[in-house]
Amino acid sequence: MRDRSGISRRQGLGLGLGMGASLLLPRMAQAQKKMDIMVDYYGALLNTAVVAVGFEKGFYQTPLVSVTNAIAGGGGGTAIRNMIGGNLDYGVVGTSGVLTGMREGLDLKIIHGGIRTMEDLFWVSMPNSGIKSIQDLKGKKVGFTRPKSISETMLKWKLKKAGMEGQVQMVSLGAVGVGLSALESGGVDAALILEPLWSARKSRYQVAFTLSELPPMTQMVGVATGKMIKEQPEVVRALVRAWQQSVDYTYANGDESAALMSKRYGPQTLQPEIAKSAVKSLQSIKYWSRGEIDLQGLNFWVEAMREQGEWQGPADWGKMIDQSFLPPELRRT
Repeated sequence: MRDRSGISRRQGLGLGLGMGASLLLPRMAQAQKKMDIMVDYYGALLNTAVVAVGFEKGFYQTPLVSVTNAIAGGGGGTAIRNMIGGNLDYGVVGTSGVLTGMREGLDLKIIHGGIRTMEDLFWVSMPNSGIKSIQDLKGKKVGFTRPKSISETMLKWKLKKAGMEGQVQMVSLGAVGVGLSALESGGVDAALILEPLWSARKSRYQVAFTLSELPPMTQMVGVATGKMIKEQPEVVRALVRAWQQSVDYTYANGDESAALMSKRYGPQTLQPEIAKSAVKSLQSIKYWSRGEIDLQGLNFWVEAMREQGEWQGPADWGKMIDQSFLPPELRRT
């Protein structure tokens, strides 16, 4: 049977189904992806606490992606392997661990900057010790965390720059808290500290020396798996945007962001006033990258790993970095 337009009922039904399917396709293509992400030191340190701000402000909830959880990584190559092994396609992780994973053949690319400096690390001494500079430590003991750690590398570079190589005794102490206990008991004359421990304990110590004169080093980066980059590029772009929004909001609204970090971490882990002090400290050194990738800062990491015997040859950044997910104003040549 045909209607007045000359189209049979069967043809009309087929046309209707076809039109219905075509209307559904865009919606199916834009289905929201629910996912967990890897975030080194989340819930413990301030370096990735901007992600907590992003969660609270809804930046990680978009029509394209819903981040349901941040899995705290402990840094290094182990965190990267856990990320891949846990089928996590995106993370904000330590640069050294990323480079280690790439060296081992893991399918990853750096897609945005994370933390642009090492100035959050510094060494403290006890009040009235007379130790207020690196030169005051000649013939004394200085603590760091573990062999081949960031703290050991930074301490060696600081001593070299000060012309004091071989003039202090470097002592491996493990966790930062253990090092501070050793400082208080007289086991070492200077120990490593960082936020938020400094804001919580600044009345107990004095600054012995900082890393402020060392060049910027890209401490953390955002990475994505090759699989996600190929199959879900718009989701990757949304995650990069969420990081940028989180950083921008933290810089523009420090006190509120500190309160949000404390809320997410829990006041027993991060008290509001300590968070407020720590955020101000990190704002002052432009700690977080809005996403721009600093090649000079990455090359310093390669040099550090080369000194430790963990890297050979040049780094092929063209194959290791994908800046296409950054807005044009943040891309670097």
